[in-house]
Amino acid sequence: MNLYNNFNKQEKELLAEANVTIENKEYSKDECKNMIYNIVDYVMHFSKNEISANMNKYDGIIEKLK
Repeated sequence: MNLYNNFNKQEKELLAEANVTIENKEYSKDECKNMIYNIVDYVMHFSKNEISANMNKYDGIIEKLK
């Protein structure tokens, strides 16, 4: 699946913050799962009070990656 056009500019910026690079290419399901793991790992590095707020920012992106 080609994800590049599925994400808007703001979502691409959030992905970049989480060190996830989206290119204009076809991605396998395993690559998408790895992106989700990287996002969750990034969010889990925040303090307890910030995790849920940051996870909410990435919910839409994670849904697109599923």
